[in-house]
Amino acid sequence: MKKGFFILFTILFVKINAEIRSVWVLPWDIATEESIDEVIATAVSCNQNELLVEVRYRADALFDTSKGAYLYPNPEPKSYILEDASFDPLAYILKKAHQKGLAVQAWVVVFNATPREQSYIQQNYIYNNHKDWITYNFNGSQMNIDRQSGYFIDPGIPEVQEYLLNILGNLAGGYPELDGIHLDYIRYPESDLGFHPVSLARYNEYCQNQEEITYNEWRIMQVTNFVENAYFQLKEINPTLQLTAAVVPDIAEANVDYAQDWQSWLKKGIIDRVYPMAYDVQYAKFKKQLEQIKLLQMKEKIVIGLRAWNGNGNSLAVGNGNSYNVKEIAKKITLTRDLGFAGVSLFSYSGLQKGNAFVQLARLSFPEKKEYPRENISPKLNEITFSEPKYPAEAKLTRLNSEIIMHLKIPKDGFWNWELYKDTLLVSNQRFYQKGENREILNIINPQISANLEPGNYIVHLYQEKSSFQYLIPVELVTPNE
Repeated sequence: MKKGFFILFTILFVKINAEIRSVWVLPWDIATEESIDEVIATAVSCNQNELLVEVRYRADALFDTSKGAYLYPNPEPKSYILEDASFDPLAYILKKAHQKGLAVQAWVVVFNATPREQSYIQQNYIYNNHKDWITYNFNGSQMNIDRQSGYFIDPGIPEVQEYLLNILGNLAGGYPELDGIHLDYIRYPESDLGFHPVSLARYNEYCQNQEEITYNEWRIMQVTNFVENAYFQLKEINPTLQLTAAVVPDIAEANVDYAQDWQSWLKKGIIDRVYPMAYDVQYAKFKKQLEQIKLLQMKEKIVIGLRAWNGNGNSLAVGNGNSYNVKEIAKKITLTRDLGFAGVSLFSYSGLQKGNAFVQLARLSFPEKKEYPRENISPKLNEITFSEPKYPAEAKLTRLNSEIIMHLKIPKDGFWNWELYKDTLLVSNQRFYQKGENREILNIINPQISANLEPGNYIVHLYQEKSSFQYLIPVELVTPNE
């Protein structure tokens, strides 16, 4: 890559031996102060460092929606899981967990709108107010929930996306101390669902006016667009807030069945981390999945989700006669570390609490504390000084088939502007970039660029607003055979 030749920031990073050790915590385990105290005490004693707490179960809230209403409306009621509707579990857990050095992400169920139980469906906010948003099957009928965990609303409806972005914005605006927002069910329910009439009409219009694509490509586009819009919205509200997601571990299955193209989210830089839910109890299948995921070469952004529950409700502790127990989980943790992933996440806290299983697992796999890698989470935590340019920005321009790709090496997290010049300005963009390697497909930013951009020499102007430090980087557009 060509390096810029102007001044840049130097960031002094604190070198720490860090590993993400995360636990998914279900809403029933944060319903009272006492239960939250127990979650935190267990996480600390078992040397964990991140909690994913489920604060939106099914179109409800285990937090105070009025806190962020000045920015984004959230009409959803307090969850039926709470006995005391005045209690704010998220505020309490943020205060107590941060005091103990635990990071906290707000775990949000996205497109799965209702539970399965009819009694709870009847009082569900979306079911009662936006039943028309429920997705359709290929035959033109609204979905049933015989094979699902509840009704799903259709990502192909613009009002659905706007509504859910408001929910996320409400959370981010109301709780600025959050470390992250963690998306779950950020997908379609299965391959033959997602055929809502509104989505079908939009698809047909797109094919007529834009380009011919398959319907599954259209479904993928809807989910990816939502993730991208959520990412930029949340970074505008709080640039230090992480956006993460629980995802289907098999990449092909995620794309074909669920329209969840999470590898493209990582490549486009519109998600900070993914947590593949590698829940297969068979070690050989688990190992094969991890080796496939490793091929993406983005291990530092991937936290492996591990099955930590017994299907019969029994304890995972050794000695209870179960073939799948904490020893099997420990073996998977060892493999995850050997392959170099960012960490592990255990599903779930309640599954490990029975029979002292969590304590046993901690002795096997977490005998010592590990700090949470906060230098990757919040640039405000790093000391910023002015110095000689030790971390130059870099840029490269390549053509791959019909796509023009801008490769940028950014010196620090933040909102950056870049402009591409020949004799005049050709294309520009501004968004939040993470420190390190980033890619932009110029065809998406300016659809005409591929037709007008010829091989040759160009200049990339890279800078931040309200900063006198800028980069001018010479680049050459080459084609793969050059």
